[in-house]
Amino acid sequence: MTTMSLDARTWTLGPQLPDGDGGFGRVFNVTGENGLVGVAKFVAKDPGAERELLMGDSVRAAAARNVVPVWDTGEHAGQWVIVMPKADKSLLSHMTAGPVPIPEAVDIMRDIATALADLAGADPAIIHRDLKPGNILFLDGSWCLADFGIARYAEQTTGADTRNWALTRPYAAPEQWRMERATPATDVYAFGVIAYELLAGSRPFPGPDFRHQHLFETAPTLTAGTPRLRTLIEECLYKPMEARPSAANILARLKDAGSKPSSPGASRLAQANIAETERLARDYAEAVRQSEAEANDAALFEVARQSFESISQPLVAAIEADAPIAHIEYDAGSGTMAWVAQLRGGKLGLSKPRQADYWEGPFRLIAEAVITVNQSQRQGGYEGRSHSLWFCDAQEEGRFAWYETAFMSGGLGNRAVPSVDPFSREGHVASVAFSRAIGTLQLAWPFEEVDRADPSGFVDRWIGWFADAATGTLSHPSSMPEKPTQGSYRLS
Repeated sequence: MTTMSLDARTWTLGPQLPDGDGGFGRVFNVTGENGLVGVAKFVAKDPGAERELLMGDSVRAAAARNVVPVWDTGEHAGQWVIVMPKADKSLLSHMTAGPVPIPEAVDIMRDIATALADLAGADPAIIHRDLKPGNILFLDGSWCLADFGIARYAEQTTGADTRNWALTRPYAAPEQWRMERATPATDVYAFGVIAYELLAGSRPFPGPDFRHQHLFETAPTLTAGTPRLRTLIEECLYKPMEARPSAANILARLKDAGSKPSSPGASRLAQANIAETERLARDYAEAVRQSEAEANDAALFEVARQSFESISQPLVAAIEADAPIAHIEYDAGSGTMAWVAQLRGGKLGLSKPRQADYWEGPFRLIAEAVITVNQSQRQGGYEGRSHSLWFCDAQEEGRFAWYETAFMSGGLGNRAVPSVDPFSREGHVASVAFSRAIGTLQLAWPFEEVDRADPSGFVDRWIGWFADAATGTLSHPSSMPEKPTQGSYRLS
């Protein structure tokens, strides 16, 4: 029997694992002096191979949850060696039977997201860069990440010794194909591919031209899972890195992802919108193809346009269902409005999203739209209200979504109440509302994310105001701002 002495203890080498010859090394069974049973991974001393040992130490120091621990490291027979506990199985072998039941799939996703959130939150952050079912292992009742062979610290630049050429083609993010610097969002993209595969029983991009598919094509629409879960996976697979949710956000949203939206109508609308979503996905894929070499904001704007239909369509569907005699005009206002609905003396309109102009606010603003309700029979001269819809990262840096907000007149002294109050403003003229100085503009409505998976709260509120406008009973808010606005957006 062959023994090897590493940094912590001496190990007896056993047979090679049947599937232990992949990635960047061979894997053997080992037994420690105290009877501890594990596996040892041997890595040839190629240029940059020592990074696998360094990453093993880093993961161990980070105390990340759901990461296969490193028991020992060292050198033997001219190779680097990493010793780890022996897992029960890999996710790859677990998925061979086809789609995984939704509750189990959510549990698996939660375990993976927990590890990614801890790694992204480490100091410095750690990026796996080769996340795939084969290196997700079931250990001590949890699914854990293993094989940090090409992982690196987030703050380090990509160098020749980080094996940036090494990727697993079915799971590689667009930025990896472009040889760009990886970020934690790179792991989120791979997570999205795995999550899609768990629900559908097949990968979203089957090959053989993986590069083209990951760069330019949009994944086929998922039909399995809840609307919340499908929306989350769709966002993980966005081509621009900045549009993907963070691992921490994924983990938080998975708490409710397995449940259906509270409104039955929202579930029916989600199914009715599948055909339109597929068309928008094709349009987006073509837009990404054209904008590969353009500024990243252009690609993010296409994401904004793609996701905007999940705001517009539920409103239209609710009007058609509850007020079938209402007149709906599409492409109104010389084409600037997505639609305008009219019932008696009330009007409800939604503009088309437009790319935001330059602004000096504390977060990134990509696209903006306006939703307005007004009445012809005015109470005391009150015409109605309009809110801004902004596609931005208002609450978490780098996580873009549609947010609703509104403004009111600010400053000192008595001011006449405008006929439309609260009101919308474009980003390039609204910067003063986000400054520390007392200005002429203040927030009247906090930044609230529009829940794309279950927009029933947003829809019911605006449909209610539309009903009041139709009967001439829409009234000015009793207090301004209507809700507390402090802390609803990030300051930097």
